[in-house]
Amino acid sequence: MPRTALVTGAAGFIGSHLCRFLASQGYRVRALDVRPPGSVSGLRSDQGVEYQECDIRDEERLRDALRDVATVFHLASVHLEVHADGRAFEAVNVDAVETLVRESAQAGVDRFVHTSSVGIFGHVSAPPADENARKDPQTPYERTKLRGEEAALRTAAEVDLDLVVLRPAWVFGPGCPRTAKLARTVGKGRFFYVGRGGNLRHPLFIGDLVEAYLLAATAPADRVRGRAFIIAGPRWVTLREMVNTFARVLDVAPPRLSVPAPLFRGVAAGVEAVTGLLRIEPPFSRRSMAFFQNDNAFEIGAARDALGFAPFVDLEEGLRRTFDA
Repeated sequence: MPRTALVTGAAGFIGSHLCRFLASQGYRVRALDVRPPGSVSGLRSDQGVEYQECDIRDEERLRDALRDVATVFHLASVHLEVHADGRAFEAVNVDAVETLVRESAQAGVDRFVHTSSVGIFGHVSAPPADENARKDPQTPYERTKLRGEEAALRTAAEVDLDLVVLRPAWVFGPGCPRTAKLARTVGKGRFFYVGRGGNLRHPLFIGDLVEAYLLAATAPADRVRGRAFIIAGPRWVTLREMVNTFARVLDVAPPRLSVPAPLFRGVAAGVEAVTGLLRIEPPFSRRSMAFFQNDNAFEIGAARDALGFAPFVDLEEGLRRTFDA
């Protein structure tokens, strides 16, 4: 019989790719998300994916969804929502994690793969960072992802559940809203830098990431249980190099315009205030400052050694695959 995998956050960019990939590897996939089934494309029952509309804060629904599940891949989170209430970040990214870990242990799950984020490191002051680097989360998302990771590891130890944590870097690929947004602004000549564009970014192609999830699910427990791994692409680049690569693949002129950080911060605060009143997501926000100023470059030796993780799709090749999809 095929093994059953539960994927939370299944309708998102990473979750939907993971569901399709697991199904292609012979898993029976139970996909959970808060979005109604009619709004989700690409997740089909005839391809081995059973989609269920479910809020992970609903404990009764979770218990039912966990029946006969061998592996849990937990991706659901409050993430890009600029105007989200702080309580929503805490409830989903921390409290629901602890509940899901406990319910998974009760259901007899063999392995739980928890999704954290390299955002827990904030600005990497001495790149490249490894798993033991200083953690300095700056946003509600980053702070609650750190607390959620800690809750997952602590609770798994209490209930004797085999749990592995993955911390993905800047993920891109087909269907990614951030990739599409950056491509549009660069392609239409609307992109501008905040500062010089010399900070470091570490791209990770979605195809490499879903491979990492499978490796995390199947690696020997004595090598991975109770550990957290940074998952990143073959190499890091400066922001300017990254944007210039977008321009080259799109066959447009690379952006030149740059604005001072204080000016951008003031304008972004105003945009947030207006869009908050209108209850819509802003085109950019003060949170965008991290994209232009933080250094994010990582060492993936631990994932190579313990998981056998070997990313092979670099930024340019990944973008060509993305735009050809």
